[in-house]
Amino acid sequence: MLSGSGFGKPSPRDFPVIEDIRTSEFWVRKIPDSDRVLMGNRDIAGFNREIRDRQLKDGLDLALRRGEVAGETIRSAINVKGFPQQPLYHHGQRVKSSFYDDLLQEMDIKKIKGVNQVQFAYSIRGTSIRSFPTELFITDDPADNDFDLFQETALGPAEPVIILHQSKRGKWCFVQASCCSGWVPAVDLAVAAAFETWFDYLQADPFLVVSGSRLWLGYNPYSPELSELEFMMGARIPLAVRDEIPRVIDNQSPDGCYVVKIPVRGTGGRLLFKLAFVPCVSDVSIGYLPYTTKAVIKQAFKMQGERYGWGGLFHSRDCSSFVRDSYRCFGFQLPRNSGEQMLIPGQKYSLDGADRQERQRLLEQLRAGAILYFPGHVMLYLGKHREEYYVIHAIAYYGDQRKRDADGIYLPVPLNTVTISPLSLRRRRSGKELLMAITSALKIE
Repeated sequence: MLSGSGFGKPSPRDFPVIEDIRTSEFWVRKIPDSDRVLMGNRDIAGFNREIRDRQLKDGLDLALRRGEVAGETIRSAINVKGFPQQPLYHHGQRVKSSFYDDLLQEMDIKKIKGVNQVQFAYSIRGTSIRSFPTELFITDDPADNDFDLFQETALGPAEPVIILHQSKRGKWCFVQASCCSGWVPAVDLAVAAAFETWFDYLQADPFLVVSGSRLWLGYNPYSPELSELEFMMGARIPLAVRDEIPRVIDNQSPDGCYVVKIPVRGTGGRLLFKLAFVPCVSDVSIGYLPYTTKAVIKQAFKMQGERYGWGGLFHSRDCSSFVRDSYRCFGFQLPRNSGEQMLIPGQKYSLDGADRQERQRLLEQLRAGAILYFPGHVMLYLGKHREEYYVIHAIAYYGDQRKRDADGIYLPVPLNTVTISPLSLRRRRSGKELLMAITSALKIE
């Protein structure tokens, strides 16, 4: 059996891989009525409202935070993630207690007033939301180069945030984004002079949706702040209206291109907008894609083989952002983390306590594109082939069932990629089959 990652080269993995299964077409052929639209734009908008209603405490609906916010609300958001108690490391060196003292001083929580006026901003480049105001890569293993425990998530360009608080030296802003809250470098944000400016861009229509795994703007010697900006799958980029488009932009004709509006940072961090080009041949859509099973599978496979990135590190995706980006293309606004994604509306099936036969019966009736969960991980179901059930997911490690340490723990085998796996694959530490680890399944229809 050959891997789809090379030409005739044996797969280094210890689970069987058949080359055909690494194409979306292979799985789509198995799906009856794969082009049927499962939900329209109006239904998806209602679905998103239900998510916001359930999780409003997390600030998912940014526009509802217009105006003033109580200081206690901000302090609670900042303090929700306390300083870790276990030993942590940076570049292999143990973090000292003074490190946390410096962070606490920089967070400047005492300066939060009883009532605070928020600011509305957009990210101007790819950046990160951090648990604390520091860029240091912090791990619980001195040899770890993959899992920064202070990383909450990545933000792409042109993503809306509200600024709730600033650090003592003004280098960091504590923000609420659509997916989570945390600290963002101030230089990566442009602040709107008025709420209406921010909100109008948020609601702009028409817009492009990035339907490829990612989109890079072209090199621009005249506007370096726009040059080679990277947008991830599902990103929404407002289009300029015809009256806004001159004959030449940055010494280039707009012929053969979509013209989009991108937020940039002006003097003093003020929000401005510039026009940029997206070639018409790019993998983009005007508006959201129709939500069909075939489209979900095709979108997921566009990320196959890309590196795993915890919290969006390395310009990559972890398991939950892989699922979130797959569904963003259709207009769904899923939460960022797997634990929150487990709580979204939809047709749910609990597998707690289910035996192997019950799990297999459920999988037999699930459509491809259904979401499978167990604590800490989320996957997209593909279907059955030759008595195996398959998923596509972003996965860091699996457990080597042939090798265990002195405590009986399965040794980890690194994958760190988006890949197709059978559910007979073993979990990293326990060695439990993914099939038997699944706690719930979800259909969004």
